[in-house]
Amino acid sequence: MDYHSMSLAELKQIARDRTPKIKKYYIIPRAKLIELLLMDKLPESFIIEKKTIHELRKEAQAKQLPNIWNLKRSELMELLYPIKMDLGDQNIDNLKKDVRNKE
Repeated sequence: MDYHSMSLAELKQIARDRTPKIKKYYIIPRAKLIELLLMDKLPESFIIEKKTIHELRKEAQAKQLPNIWNLKRSELMELLYPIKMDLGDQNIDNLKKDVRNKE
């Protein structure tokens, strides 16, 4: 399918109907949306971000983590996926530092 010739509205319709679903497809820039639609499998960060608190609790129970019932969704995500959740922020911070150093 030639996504490059489609309008943004058509791309959003395809993204909405896609399985597995692309989270926040309606605010993703056109180029990034095309890139995601061309992938056979979504990046792991997208899959992690779509998990519900119930799914996260089941994973935490399987890993026998204590006191999971008192944790918020964001805290469970940090506990279960500590490195994967921090990479985006670290990369952004590193890019900002690189840009400042070049100036």
